[in-house]
Amino acid sequence: MKQEDVWRGIDRLAHEIGVTPSRLARMAGLDQAVFSTGRRTNPDGRLRWPSMDSLAKVLKVAEISIGDFVDFMYADPSSRAGFRLPCMSMRNAADSEQYDTDGFPSGPKWERVLFPDLPDPRCFGLVVDVDHYTPVYRQGDLIVCAPGMSIHRDDRVAFRQGDALKLGILSRQSPFTIDISLPQGGAPETIPAQDISWIARIAWVRQ
Repeated sequence: MKQEDVWRGIDRLAHEIGVTPSRLARMAGLDQAVFSTGRRTNPDGRLRWPSMDSLAKVLKVAEISIGDFVDFMYADPSSRAGFRLPCMSMRNAADSEQYDTDGFPSGPKWERVLFPDLPDPRCFGLVVDVDHYTPVYRQGDLIVCAPGMSIHRDDRVAFRQGDALKLGILSRQSPFTIDISLPQGGAPETIPAQDISWIARIAWVRQ
């Protein structure tokens, strides 16, 4: 095992989760610069070893074993069948503390579930635990949100408005307002764009 093998494993793990190495460090409660390129080398240019403490915290937050991490170090990432999708119930995911400053899932409360490949590496999952959207979405359904995919009219979306996490269908979007109707249909509601913390296209639903 060499230093570059461990750093390769960290980079591949971050990519599979759908975050940068810096964001992975923050998720693990570390300084965001601990995995930066500048911190990986000694003054003489030789690679450092990441500390065992930082590596242990990363494995814990990613919920993988040391054996899994070794796979990331040496295996061809294209051979892996999927990645670990961050998942959380809609009620808990409405809490702003479950996201980093960029609006992406962060922290140990997100359960990571091995999932097939998806078009957006930043995808995350929401588990429906409310009855507001039946019969389109029922309790227990897993909704996969893709914040990196573009959103068009009539796309199904998830969005956070104030302290609430909601689902709907995009009717119209302007720089100032967003018109969204319920998944079951009906007249759209016009919402000031500034009231929506984030909005993501629903890429897939497991019912």
